[in-house]
Amino acid sequence: MFTLIPQSRYRPMPWKSGRGTTAEILVSPGGASLAALDFDYRLSMAPICEDGPFSPFPGFSRILLPIKGAGFVLNGHPYATYEIAHFDGSEPTHCALLKKEVTDLGLIYDPARIKANARVLNLPFSLSLTLEPVNTYLVVLLDGTLEAGGHELQSGDTLSISGEPALALTCQKRATLAFFTLQPCG
Repeated sequence: MFTLIPQSRYRPMPWKSGRGTTAEILVSPGGASLAALDFDYRLSMAPICEDGPFSPFPGFSRILLPIKGAGFVLNGHPYATYEIAHFDGSEPTHCALLKKEVTDLGLIYDPARIKANARVLNLPFSLSLTLEPVNTYLVVLLDGTLEAGGHELQSGDTLSISGEPALALTCQKRATLAFFTLQPCG
């Protein structure tokens, strides 16, 4: 199943710390909440306007990448635009901006239920990918235009894919996308 989530349907929500706002793209299972921490995974996008600590998410793992701006430093390690950070949501994490405001794309997931990874793909041409139908895949278009799974994606849109054996990605020029693979544990 291919489900398009246009950027216009992202839900604005306050950060757990109350110091900012995030755009929640998708939470699974549906009806789970950030307050209850009863989700398997949550994908969101947020501007980071100032240096400071990240909210703790005990028992969860995180994947984070800057998608706009110069990047940031997490606990002393710099991450440039599109460079992917993996870290434990239980550990204290401090973020320092490299220059000005940064927009990040983040996945918070329960590692007891989900194994997750992410890649940034720069497509100069169309591509067909073989998928494992037991996995869930999330495609977030970061730049350009893309046709995927019979849907036209504009920059900022997300496509959720589950139960599919393949994915055709068609771009007219160049497209940059974040590609998340979510594999159930056990």
